[in-house]
Amino acid sequence: MKYYTYETKEEASNAAYKLLKELMTEKSTLGLATGGTPTDLYKEMVKDYKLGNFSYKNITTFNLDEYVGLDYNHRESYHSFMDNHLFDHIDIKRENINIPDANNKDIESAITLYKNKLNEHTIDIQILGVGSNGHIGFNEPGTPFDSTVHIVNLNEETINANSRFFCNNPELVPKQAMTMGIKDIMRAKHIILLAFGKEKRQAIKNIMTNSEITEQIPCTILKEHKNVHIFVDKEANFE
Repeated sequence: MKYYTYETKEEASNAAYKLLKELMTEKSTLGLATGGTPTDLYKEMVKDYKLGNFSYKNITTFNLDEYVGLDYNHRESYHSFMDNHLFDHIDIKRENINIPDANNKDIESAITLYKNKLNEHTIDIQILGVGSNGHIGFNEPGTPFDSTVHIVNLNEETINANSRFFCNNPELVPKQAMTMGIKDIMRAKHIILLAFGKEKRQAIKNIMTNSEITEQIPCTILKEHKNVHIFVDKEANFE
């Protein structure tokens, strides 16, 4: 496990992109995250693409999660998020983009389909954030470490944290999501974890110190992965 600290989110994201580009080939499979954490990393990816330094034509992507019950055209759906922050600005092929189909009326079939697609690929680099309660993906405290793609009920802390994207109104935040399981995340060859802001400090401390590996703090399982790279700003730095 490698740990890097920077003054700002922007500096950390720039450094994370440099590592991503070192690890990535033009045929890599990427695992992607959403929310406020990876936005500056995606800016770096777009900027470098527009400079002609990298092509995504043969890149395959898998997103961690998607809200249940939110139209994919809604500005806060993760389908929209990925288009707005990355996919609409690079040359990735639409058929190579995979995001959970969380609004499928046959949700069990959608879970099975996403699970099967993931099992047909190996994610080379997984971009990951972490919740203040230690969740990774939308795997809330108590999620089994051997979990695969599933529907999760979001807890109150996660709903409140995400309410900033929904006019600061927790009532507008979807209460469920489809997410990769922890076992799916741990299958990635490399994990780039980004954490910014003081509310993420305890989660990072739980990963970086000798605290117990426990399903009650999902991010602690990352201690068992061989290739985790953690990028934090000064506020998230636990030291």
